[in-house]
Formats: sequence, structure tokens, C-alpha cells
Amino acid sequence: MSLQAEYRKLTWPEVNEAVRQGRVVLIPVGAIEQHGYHLPIDMDNVAVETVCLRAAYERPDLIVCAPPIHYGYNEHNMDFPGTISAELEHFLHYCVDVARSFARQGFERILLVNGHGSNAHLLDAAARTVNIKSDAKCAAISYWDLTKADYDTVRESPYPGGANHACEYETSIYLAVDPDLVQMDKAVKDMRHHSKYFYEDLLGGSPVRFTGWRSAQTKSGVGGDPTIATAEKGNVILESAVRGMIELAQDFKDFPFGERTNLIGVDPEMPGQG
Repeated sequence: MSLQAEYRKLTWPEVNEAVRQGRVVLIPVGAIEQHGYHLPIDMDNVAVETVCLRAAYERPDLIVCAPPIHYGYNEHNMDFPGTISAELEHFLHYCVDVARSFARQGFERILLVNGHGSNAHLLDAAARTVNIKSDAKCAAISYWDLTKADYDTVRESPYPGGANHACEYETSIYLAVDPDLVQMDKAVKDMRHHSKYFYEDLLGGSPVRFTGWRSAQTKSGVGGDPTIATAEKGNVILESAVRGMIELAQDFKDFPFGERTNLIGVDPEMPGQG
């Protein structure tokens, strides 16, 4: 019997079987927001769901892909048409509720896979919360963090800032997935200001975290250079992300996390004692 890669297509007895198989749950988390003059507003969802689904279909024995969370934390982009934002607290609690539901079903490994930059810190908090409030192990990652080495082999945009938003990186992905929806004749290069301590790039941002109103930084909505994007680059990125996601899922499943021990009131076993 072939294994089903998509959680939403399982029957409930098949969900029980997926739990018994110890499959890792991938929860794609994206956003609906402006992506310049040339990209559809569903860019983040398309990218993260494509990566998660392809990984699950390649290794359905290891992975099951959950339906995506389509809306993210996006207040900084609300000056642009098309952007939808969930309040910070609502988004955090919703992601915790979804992930905890998988834990309550019996899944032991749950991975929140981020596709929108401003979700990252909240998904980290959500994963930590699930770990405290359930017996499952929950982790979070942004899919682009799996791709840096391979993207660097095809990258032409400058670092930092050339791959930030609706840029060479993201536009290349959409060209690889659905080129008919990309309006390359409307793509514009829009490099945001950066300094030693303030810069943004998907493949390595500054150690200082600052997110203000995007309309103060760009009127096009772009951060970087989408004009040099190609479908070939997009395929390199996607293949790298899928391969990395499968490797991560296997490592996550196999990793020995250990058992919690309450040491309050317990005398420590110090070296040299006994």
C-alpha cells in the first residue's frame, strides 16, 4: 500500500498509522502580503508549501505534510495593498494550538516550517511552548536557511540586501513553480539602505534586529534585485530546500533529546564524590 504524503488526505485510521510509523509532521507557515509590482501576494505560501509537499512526496515513509497556515504576522507591510496580518498574540497562540493538536494525536516530532521572515521569532516561541505543554518535540525553521550553500553558487545579487523580499531569491522560486504568474516586465531593483549594523538579507541578516514600516524603506515593496531572477536559479533553491528538509526530518526523528529530570531538592552528583 502506498503511503499518503498529505495529512489532509488521510482517513482517521491512517492518521493512527502515521503516528505508529513515527512520521515527522511538517506544518508550512506562510503569509499573504505584497511582493512588489511583479509577484503575486501568495509568494510565501507557494514557496513554503512547495518545499514541504515535495519533501513529503519524496519521503512519505518519513514525513507527512500538514495543510498550511496561510496568514502570518505582517503589520509592518499593512501600508501596501494585498497584505493580510494576524495580531502577534493571535498568530502565536494559533500556531501553538495547531502544533499541540498534532501532539495530542500522538505525533512525537513536529516541525514548523516558516516561509515569511516576520513569522520566524514567533514560530520559535510557538515551538518552545509546544515543547513545554506537550510530550512531543517541536522545532521551527525558515526553509531558506537550508539553502545558503547552494544558492551562493548561482547568486548574482549583492550581499547583503540583494536577496531580501520579492528579490532574486523569491522571484526565482516563483519562476520555477508558476512562471505565468510572474510579471517580469514590472520587476524593479530596489536596494534598501544598509550599514555595518543594520542590514537585511534572507541568507544572513545583521545581528541587530529592527523591523519598521516597510513603506518608509521602499515604495515598490521590493528589497533586492528581482530583475536577475531565473527559473534555473529557482530550481537550484527548491532542490536544495527539499533535500535539506528531508535530511532535517531524518535528523529530527533520530536525535536523542533525553528525558526531563526535576533536580529541585536533589543533591548533585559532583565529580570526585562517592
